[in-house]
Amino acid sequence: MVAIPGNPGKAKGSPSRIEFEQEFYLNRSEAAKFLRELAGRIETGGAVEMSRESWTLVCDPIEPFKLEVQYKAAKRELEVQLKLKELP
Repeated sequence: MVAIPGNPGKAKGSPSRIEFEQEFYLNRSEAAKFLRELAGRIETGGAVEMSRESWTLVCDPIEPFKLEVQYKAAKRELEVQLKLKELP
């Protein structure tokens, strides 16, 4: 299981609902540790579980995974988004 570190920010929905979104603010060390743990879980195969305090999200992803990279020069912001999708 991959623990989600950092300080929570904006949220939409609830982990117990169909739609859920939560922002987290991490320092450099927390971000690196989280990404290493996530990468290890993806590499071993099977379900990917993420948890935070009282909730857990589980996804049994299929390949290929989708990686989106976006750079916004005006905001000086690099966005990296990994999408793991399950079979219906």
